[in-house]
Amino acid sequence: MPSEFPGFPEAGFRLLKQLKKNNDRDWFRERKSEYQERVERPMEELVLAVAAECRSRQIPLYAKEKNPVMRVYRDVRFSKDKTPFKTHVAAELRRSFRDSEVMVYLHFSPEQSFVAAGVWQPERTLLHAWRNAIASEPQRFEAVAAELEAKKIPLSREYSLSAMPRGFQNYSADSFSQWLKLTSFVASRKLEREACTRPGLVKAAVDFAMAVKPLLQFGWEVENAKPKAAGIRLEQVSRLGRQRA
Repeated sequence: MPSEFPGFPEAGFRLLKQLKKNNDRDWFRERKSEYQERVERPMEELVLAVAAECRSRQIPLYAKEKNPVMRVYRDVRFSKDKTPFKTHVAAELRRSFRDSEVMVYLHFSPEQSFVAAGVWQPERTLLHAWRNAIASEPQRFEAVAAELEAKKIPLSREYSLSAMPRGFQNYSADSFSQWLKLTSFVASRKLEREACTRPGLVKAAVDFAMAVKPLLQFGWEVENAKPKAAGIRLEQVSRLGRQRA
């Protein structure tokens, strides 16, 4: 396990807190280099260390090659909130940034920090493929869900339909129908502030990735089979990252 990374710096959390109070371009312009040093650079070091250790444990996760850390600038074109900057820092790890939406997501802010995994609000074709896979192998998916529950990282029920989705109504009486109603397949674990600033942070993130490996593998198999089954090109959209903007 890598020991070089000392933890996300407390100074980085303080700067993010200040940014939330002073979310304007002039203020940030004067502190951009400080942000890069105290927030972006440590985050980049963290995700590269986590990705390398995951691969050494046969979990094929990679940071984005050119920009491992997600941009601080918000996309405000379609938002009522016009504040220009994110007040958290985040990064994604995927097996491929070309043809995979399944990811491990790391998120740090003064208010909350966490690591999550799975796929958030996939486009319709991919969501349908997940549901088809669950209906085809219900016992396997229920075993995945039960394993996550046992590890105290259950699948989130936050994004769930109230009724059965179209085309799956015949499964309404089955025990696995609850999973067919989901519109996201995400598990997450909270990271306490104290744990974030210590050297054990890399290990905590890698341990989480190991714990959610069955969910990642299920999602990767869905993505592998989807083009053959659906015959429709997969839209590559980082919806999890966009939601956190």
